[in-house]
Amino acid sequence: MPVLHRTIPALLVTLGLAATLTACSASGAGTTPSSCARPGAASEAVTATGTFGKEPKVSVPSGLTTKGTQVSVVKQGTGREVEDGTPVLIEYTLVDGATGQVAQTSGYSGQTAPITAGASNYGALGEAVECAHVGDRLAVALPKSALSSTSGTAGSSSSSKTEDAVIAVIDVKRAFDARATGTPQLAGDRMPAVVLAPSGAPGITIPSWDAPKSDETHLLRKGDGTELTAKDTAVIKYTAVTWSADPSVTGSNWTDGSGAATVPLAKGQIVDGVREAILGHRVGDQVLAIVHNQGATDAYVIDVLGVMPR
Repeated sequence: MPVLHRTIPALLVTLGLAATLTACSASGAGTTPSSCARPGAASEAVTATGTFGKEPKVSVPSGLTTKGTQVSVVKQGTGREVEDGTPVLIEYTLVDGATGQVAQTSGYSGQTAPITAGASNYGALGEAVECAHVGDRLAVALPKSALSSTSGTAGSSSSSKTEDAVIAVIDVKRAFDARATGTPQLAGDRMPAVVLAPSGAPGITIPSWDAPKSDETHLLRKGDGTELTAKDTAVIKYTAVTWSADPSVTGSNWTDGSGAATVPLAKGQIVDGVREAILGHRVGDQVLAIVHNQGATDAYVIDVLGVMPR
């Protein structure tokens, strides 16, 4: 079973909405311009003033409505483009379009966990940050129905009718790589075979022989980024497959809609074998780890994408 813990930003929990935001090229699968959310009358009606990265003063006409998601760039950044599958660090202010009142903010403390552009669990908001650039301040107008779901995940941005809007003013502070970008390495003998989809998502083939008796770690890609210590919280993507006669995927944030995970590396936060597979590696590394836990053996492929600010 999956043994990773995630720190998830609790967004959109006010305004009477049912949902919170729960908890893929070298920098991610490309985004075509036609897939990017466009500006519209609702997003263009929003003003947000103040220093980037600090809580802005937001002005929204009361009774604001929208049909579908609209995204306007209030302030243009010069950083890297956010593509599908890219984890991004944001700060945000939420405003009820019906009343013009601020409903919630991220706190602007730098502690909000990343969201992953295009990940289904982030729904309309995940779609909205695609095509943005680091340094952008965005005004996003979302129909309320796009944020409401009985399943506990954010909904789609599509809407066939005009609805009350929820406004999100988003500062795009940082973008991580969407996949491990290090130099390919030769895996050890008698290890599972790993192939990568164009997005970077790994496929793992378990061999017919028995798993090693103890935990093992093999470097598949060698990065040159920051070396991870026990004081860090890593940003990763992973897939785990049982090493058994009938292998099965026990967890993958490439495919489960949750996007990149944040993993604290302090002792006792995650299963030791997974922690040891990440600890001491560098951003850009891709690691194959054989982990024994509670009588089961899993093969993990872990992409180390970044380190959270301390």
